[in-house]
Amino acid sequence: MSLHKTPNPEKGARYLGLLDQALCAAHWSEVPELARKVEKHAPERKSFTLAARSQCQIANASHRPTSAASNATSSLHSLGELVPRLLESTTATSAKSYPDDAFVASICLAEIYWVQESPIDALKVLEGATPSGQSEKSAAAPLGWLEVCTVKAAYIRAVCLESTGRHSDARGCYQTAVIQTPGHRSAELRRWTERLLASACMYSVKKMPSPSAQDFSETYTAFKAWAAFWDRAGETNSAGTSNVDVPRRQVWKAYYDLISTILQHGLLYNTTPQANDDLFVIAGPDYSREKYSASKRAQRKEIKEVERTYETLLLKETQFPKASQSNTEVEEWAEQVVTNWRAFSSGEWTDSDLEEGGKNAVSRIVLDILYRAATKTFHSTPILRHLFTIHTALGEFDLAMHAFNSYMEITDKGKAREEKTGRRSIGLDDDDEAVLTVAEAVRVLCRYGDREQAEKALETTGALQKWLDQKRPITADRMLTNGGDHESERPASQSSASALKSTSLAAAYRAMGISQAHWASLTFESSDRPGLLEQAASNLRRAQRYDEDSVETAYSLALVLARQRDVSAAIEVVRSVIESRDRPDIVREDAGSPSPHDRKRKLIPLWHLLALCLTADDEFEAAVQMCQAAFKQFGNPLVLFGQPMEIMLRDPERAIPSDSGARGLVDQMEGFEKEGILQIKMTEIALLELTEGPEAAVDMTDELLSVYSRLFGSPGLPTTSQKSEPAVPTTNSRLGGTLRSIAGSIRPRSSRSVRSEKGTSRRLSLASADNTTFLPPLPAASSNNNTQDLSSPIAITVTNGDNADTEKPRGRHAHHPHLPHLPFHGRKHGDASRSRTRDESLTVSDQDPISSNGNTTLPQSQTADMSNAQQHLGAIPHNEAHTNLPPPPGHDNQPPRQDVRLPAPHPASASTIPEPHLSPYYERRQNIGVLVKTWLFIAELYIRAETYDDAQSAVSNAARFAEALEAGLAGEDGGTSAMKLCLKGWGGGQSIDDLLADVWAAKAQLSLALSKPFAALSHYEQAVSLSPDHPVAIIGLSNLLLDIFEETLPAEEPMPSTRPLLIASNPLIREARPTLPRPTSSSSGPSRRPSLVGTPSFLDQKPRPVIEDDSEEATTTTGRRARPDPTPAELNRLAARDRAYMLLSNLTKLGTGWDDSEAWMAFARACELSGEVKRARQALWWVVELEEKRGVRGWEVVGAGGYTL
Repeated sequence: MSLHKTPNPEKGARYLGLLDQALCAAHWSEVPELARKVEKHAPERKSFTLAARSQCQIANASHRPTSAASNATSSLHSLGELVPRLLESTTATSAKSYPDDAFVASICLAEIYWVQESPIDALKVLEGATPSGQSEKSAAAPLGWLEVCTVKAAYIRAVCLESTGRHSDARGCYQTAVIQTPGHRSAELRRWTERLLASACMYSVKKMPSPSAQDFSETYTAFKAWAAFWDRAGETNSAGTSNVDVPRRQVWKAYYDLISTILQHGLLYNTTPQANDDLFVIAGPDYSREKYSASKRAQRKEIKEVERTYETLLLKETQFPKASQSNTEVEEWAEQVVTNWRAFSSGEWTDSDLEEGGKNAVSRIVLDILYRAATKTFHSTPILRHLFTIHTALGEFDLAMHAFNSYMEITDKGKAREEKTGRRSIGLDDDDEAVLTVAEAVRVLCRYGDREQAEKALETTGALQKWLDQKRPITADRMLTNGGDHESERPASQSSASALKSTSLAAAYRAMGISQAHWASLTFESSDRPGLLEQAASNLRRAQRYDEDSVETAYSLALVLARQRDVSAAIEVVRSVIESRDRPDIVREDAGSPSPHDRKRKLIPLWHLLALCLTADDEFEAAVQMCQAAFKQFGNPLVLFGQPMEIMLRDPERAIPSDSGARGLVDQMEGFEKEGILQIKMTEIALLELTEGPEAAVDMTDELLSVYSRLFGSPGLPTTSQKSEPAVPTTNSRLGGTLRSIAGSIRPRSSRSVRSEKGTSRRLSLASADNTTFLPPLPAASSNNNTQDLSSPIAITVTNGDNADTEKPRGRHAHHPHLPHLPFHGRKHGDASRSRTRDESLTVSDQDPISSNGNTTLPQSQTADMSNAQQHLGAIPHNEAHTNLPPPPGHDNQPPRQDVRLPAPHPASASTIPEPHLSPYYERRQNIGVLVKTWLFIAELYIRAETYDDAQSAVSNAARFAEALEAGLAGEDGGTSAMKLCLKGWGGGQSIDDLLADVWAAKAQLSLALSKPFAALSHYEQAVSLSPDHPVAIIGLSNLLLDIFEETLPAEEPMPSTRPLLIASNPLIREARPTLPRPTSSSSGPSRRPSLVGTPSFLDQKPRPVIEDDSEEATTTTGRRARPDPTPAELNRLAARDRAYMLLSNLTKLGTGWDDSEAWMAFARACELSGEVKRARQALWWVVELEEKRGVRGWEVVGAGGYTL
């Protein structure tokens, strides 16, 4: 009797399904028993059960923990016993009936060969192994494990092809695999799919031929399949790993590196790809703004998702290091995140291209990433450096300086330890990075800080100088023998400065020079100022020797030289760096920059400084050309302003805001850069006033307000109520709600109606619709029709066509407080030949970007060789036939082709901090502060043009905005306080008290022009009470006090009365009244006392001698005369004189007044009236030196950031 039972097909099918599930779930302990049951009830499936048992043995051999390599090797070689049985099963009769079982057995055999490192044998097996996709004899086919074997076959085939050097076949295998990724339904399927996709991703990155759009698309496809797989599979861990698995974190890191590289190269996601090799494009002229923004948003979304996934894995799998270790991967991760942040913060990205919150939200996300990374590092200087960078960009300067102080402390101790031990410390930034970080911190302190921060900057550069003098080890292991046979050794060392790059040394010495020059303008020790400026100039010259093409160094050095009155040297410095922009290497560097106009933007303050230097040499026409060149260097005004100029000038309300579609470079600029552009326009107007008179300058005020509206937008008028000024009646009928209404109504109707034809033609030439330049072309160096003699400071001679010479008055025939003046006539002027030579040497190479037919032509320096273009683009749109226009640069035919070669990321883009994004209040305070300066500048123009009603309206507008800032401070955190009002704090600009003092000083000047000296005296007092060191207020107040001492102005304002007899009979009032000179019969002229309704004169009055009593009765017992006690009136006069002397003496010692010729002129007068004739003479000679090299405006207007760009 047989003990064997008859096979049950139903049980066989059920057990076969359970075996398939156990294999898919990697439950290897269940496989042998299930395989036995399948063999019992389905004996025809022995091939499958053999493969299942073999697979279980492979898994156990691969995952068995071993203590020695020999045990692992023996366990793997024991699999060789399965090879003959598997080969037999693939050729057995059952293999024909069940081809899928034969396929499973073949894959198991190939896996054994692969594990035993026999890739050729594995490939031979795989060549004949193909799944049939169906089972002929059983309805319960092992479809799950068959799917796993299909993925496994693709993986083993690709890996073996790669290991045998058949890279083209491996590449095709990987490409097919990533396009047909099966799924994630089981643990083993997920594991083998992950291995396949991971290998495909890493292989595509390793074997990427070149960084082109097509190669990026191919590599990106593999990573996209990887990301899609994990979107479906979730975070379920794979069932097992092997010694050939690629770590999942490594793949995500490679993915993040890939999309970061795509970002750095400026590629855009193609929203409508036609094939897998067309996933990225370079934005062309036919790329719409909506399409551009959609592509940018998709790119940002993917980077953010990959960033979050990799960070989660990194922080989860990384342990906190020991003190002697550093987590390099975490620091590299932080470096890559910050590099991407710089790209998002650049002008190529707008807030609409990013998630909600714009660039500020991106910065906050990066800040959180850095703080989480700091939890996995120990005293990491790279993390601290990045925290300093991000906090600075967010305008959180206090937090930024906390991070920098920690960075400085750790680095300083580390360098001292290295100098002592001779070995490099682990985890510190290299010397170049540390020097650049300190230089950037000094720049931030000087540019955005106050007096306390300037002191900090000077202290920091002292530590920087100590670093440069320290001895540094060459390597950590290299040692030098101390003597022949001695055993003691010492590390090889060298000075830090000799090991630094030239750019790092230039940054170090530039930081030293900037800090010294900045402190020279703030120090109270006037004796230290010349030495500080000399040291600053010396360090800046050293920086220029290390980096001759640095715009930042040239600007700082030229400004220091101008402050030292070495105008000729300053001109040479500026001229050399401007001329270098046309050198081929500079042109190539600009072309590779993320923004090809970065260098031109930095040159704007240098053009302005050059113009002011030329005015110091009385070369006014050349100065006007330099102001124009600052804008003309960009060619088309659309590049700078994003719109035609006629819209800005004729309709300011249509000025395009920053978030509009048509964007210009000004929309990428921050407050200081925008203010610099506005200051250039003010200098242009000042030069126009100098050459053509105040009336011509007044005609340009509308344009000035239009430029402000385009740069900063319309701030709107504040709603705070205003108190009426009794001294000067206000005109409130012309005030509107926008800048346009203000600009259009501030000038009286009569003034607008009688505007000169010349002024109208000037404005039309600036905003002509036919031309595309902002300003007319520069005049030639010499002309037959209009020749100007610059050697004369008084008048110019215009030679007409009829050879008739006409005299035109120059701006210096009359004294204006804001213009250069010289009471002494010993000034030497250069001859005309020198002026013409300088004009020719300073002529802009692209001075005429307008062709003869009025169309735009690009400067020669902007043309590049683009002969290898590949991608077709649409025809360039214009109003004329393309046959009438020159072909685009580098494209000889229409339509042009786009170059698909990728520009390399600009290396300098990662060395600077983006302009800080200030808080809304400080940003508004900065913008309103510029507007207040603009209104006060306009008010001065109206005062000199003697249109006092318009001047009063301008001053009133300035006062309203300044008082609105004071009221707005109360709504900020912490409320208002005297300290907050008087300190400007972080962010640059002026304090609120300083702005209000400017307004009160302007009111005083207007009152003086209206012959109201006592109202002016009151306004000056108010200005000084708000800003004790206000130069204009101190000078004006001191002059009035000295007038009181000289009795050209009464000590108190006379009160009108209808009863003069009673007033005259009052002895107390008669005693208090000052003694006024009266005409006598011996007088040779009228009284010296001016009328109160006329303009007071401060300089042509003879000082009265000190009051003495000449009576013979006033003698002492010793025979000497005794001075009687002074009367109260005399005491008031002496107090006025002494107060003026004290105010002026302090002002001339400060950085705001030491080079102010007006202050020294007033101080000389005070010294003379005090009897200090020698000191007065010295002060007057100093006035002569200052006036000799004084520009049409002060040097401080060149840049709001001081000596920094």
